Amino acid sequence: MRMAPVRLYFKSLLAVGLCCLSISARDRKVPVAKVIIEAGAPGCAVDLDASVAGTTGADGRLLLPQIEPGDHYVHVQCPGKPEVAYFITAKVNEETHLGPASENPANNDPVARADNQMQLRKLMQQALELRAQAHLGEAVAALRDAVKLDPENSALHQELGLTFSMAKDWKRARVEMLETLRHDQSNADAHNGLGYALDKLGDIAGAAKEYRLASQLEPDDATFRTHYFEALAKLQAVKQERK
Repeated sequence: MRMAPVRLYFKSLLAVGLCCLSISARDRKVPVAKVIIEAGAPGCAVDLDASVAGTTGADGRLLLPQIEPGDHYVHVQCPGKPEVAYFITAKVNEETHLGPASENPANNDPVARADNQMQLRKLMQQALELRAQAHLGEAVAALRDAVKLDPENSALHQELGLTFSMAKDWKRARVEMLETLRHDQSNADAHNGLGYALDKLGDIAGAAKEYRLASQLEPDDATFRTHYFEALAKLQAVKQERK
């Protein structure tokens, strides 16, 4: 499947100037949302947007009481069972309940698999065409449908991250790039894309880390090095201001 030119987009941008996004309402005075995981078993590890969120207790539940509203990926790994991923949109002052995942046996029907891949390619092509026409919301919808067919496809999450970056929706871009890297840590473009989103969100230290990783993965890429050096310069400027 041919992907959009992710690197070309980020090379055209000039870089300027979290544990998980669980936050303290008392300290920051911002709206929060609540997520309740009911895994059905104790000792299940729970991650929120690539950060450790906790472990289910004896009752098989875990409460995340102070989550930043917005899009998140929740991954639940119970002992002896496959990991389960959830995509949620947490809303202000509302509870999101995630119940035990139903068993989904592998589809060994070659015809059904072929149909699935055909639909996936169709949705991807549709998304790229919509994005080229600047219909970013519709492109996101098509990509979301594609992810439902293949949730572990890192390229789909990367395309979502790129689309959100084009829309300057940096929080969603960050979440999708994190999910991309969960499935493919060696993706230099995704590290660079995550760094750019973090840069825009004001997390310069986090951005520098991602730019550095991108440069280490592809040391011949001048853009990755430029972003890294620019982030280091920003960090140094901040340090000087605090003296």
